[in-house]
Amino acid sequence: MRAKQTTLTVTLTCLGLAALVLVGDCARKKERNNASKPTAEKIDYVRQCLDVLMEYGTDRYGEKHTPILVSILDVQSRTCPKNPEKLEEQWRVERRGRRNPAGANMLMDQPTLKTMLLLSRVTGNDKYAKFARTYMDYYMKNLVDEKNFFWWGWHRHYDVYQEEMTGHKGNHHELHATHCIAWDELWAVNPQAVRKEIEAIWKWHVIDKKTGEINRHGDARRGCDFSMSGASFIHAFAFLYTRMKEKIWLDRARLVASYYWDQRNKETNLFPERPNAGKNRFDGIRFTTNITGLHCHALLKAYEMTGVEIFKDYAVAYLKAYAKYGFDEKTGKFWGSLNLDGTPVPGPRVKAGAEGTPSHDYAKEEPRGHLDLWGPYVINYQFALYTAQAYAYAYDLTKEEIFLTTAKRFADWIEKELPPRKCLEECWYEGYAKQYAPHGTYADKYGRTISFFIHLYVLTKEDRYLKLAREVANEAISRLYFKGLFRGHPAKPYYEATDGVGFLLYALLELDQVEKHPNEVLAKQAILIGKGKDKVRIGLDNW
Repeated sequence: MRAKQTTLTVTLTCLGLAALVLVGDCARKKERNNASKPTAEKIDYVRQCLDVLMEYGTDRYGEKHTPILVSILDVQSRTCPKNPEKLEEQWRVERRGRRNPAGANMLMDQPTLKTMLLLSRVTGNDKYAKFARTYMDYYMKNLVDEKNFFWWGWHRHYDVYQEEMTGHKGNHHELHATHCIAWDELWAVNPQAVRKEIEAIWKWHVIDKKTGEINRHGDARRGCDFSMSGASFIHAFAFLYTRMKEKIWLDRARLVASYYWDQRNKETNLFPERPNAGKNRFDGIRFTTNITGLHCHALLKAYEMTGVEIFKDYAVAYLKAYAKYGFDEKTGKFWGSLNLDGTPVPGPRVKAGAEGTPSHDYAKEEPRGHLDLWGPYVINYQFALYTAQAYAYAYDLTKEEIFLTTAKRFADWIEKELPPRKCLEECWYEGYAKQYAPHGTYADKYGRTISFFIHLYVLTKEDRYLKLAREVANEAISRLYFKGLFRGHPAKPYYEATDGVGFLLYALLELDQVEKHPNEVLAKQAILIGKGKDKVRIGLDNW
């Protein structure tokens, strides 16, 4: 009961809004249409938030102050809590360390750093880019381990109070889920550090140099070969190839990509999310949207960077397979988990602690039945919004109609679920569904939804999608904005990098540019920043 009361208090004091649980499509549409509109331009909200982060969000704790951002900032005191409230962390991250309590983690700041660099391009004010470059430079020089890995990822962070590199469950180097690393920008600051990081990925994460089998942990031991981890490594190797021009890096990217391709059912082109898990774990025998949302995006990025067709071919095959088997025509929704023969895995989902559930409780995380658009867990097995974005991106690259059709199907479903006020209750995170979901969703989910609708607007020129992007942006601002900062969730008192505020900031900046230059954006099917020959195309996928 105490957690529920805290949530309501935070919502009322920080938002100044009554958190209403609306039932029925009519009520939900009415709330959407009546959402309070921003009082400033979108770019102003982005600028304000970044200004506050640069002034109050740096490491100013302990004896040594550093030019890096903390991951959690109280929106009222504008300080990093030494021991942040637990709130909904049991459902959002499961392990407290993934929030980087009292700490900093450059992986979680990737979208924020990208936004800083983009804002400087848009405004001509270099202070944001200068801050981002200083941050990246300090991190890559000082927060590096003995293997040349950056001290970042899902198991490690820098404690700004203790002034030490720390973490949890072995402090492993681990890259996957939610972030497309800004290798270009990092390389521009310190190419040698980036090269050593990626070389270490090959040495310590790719455990079989002949088959391409990987481990999400950088310990050179056999472990979880999640396709979403493989995605990060494929992207890294392809990037290094573009900079070093050494064919070996292209071969290494191909090797890891082919490892998963070789595990597929050749009739359906579906492969298990974690091939080496075996038949006793669902992810060893099932296809999930980690593949469509994360793995396919990395493959398409690798293709776009290198021009090598095999990356595109793999992604196209997987995306076509999910478009064929993953869509439920009766409901207009998409299935969360597929058997490799293409049949969907029906609900209900396994609840935590249910009889027969293994001690590590992975079974509870299988998204049986339909995907949950607004579920809380940040790195689980359902990446619905990522998958929607991947289909828009795939159409942008290939112009194959099946991808646009599938993206539009996702858009129709998402529109019906707006504003986000609920998620699945009959599952392990039912506590979140009852206490937190009625107030809204996370910053990253708002941001990704805005970017997805913008991408569809640019691709189709249909005003409907721009209108939806605006509605979601207005909703996000009204629910998350507080005196210059954005909270990670409407019912939390904190800005949190792990909640993806950076993705929201990037999306708002995208929307600002589309609204100011609609004719050019539609004509070029891209957002171009700068003047004349100096114009730069920015990505629409917001990864």
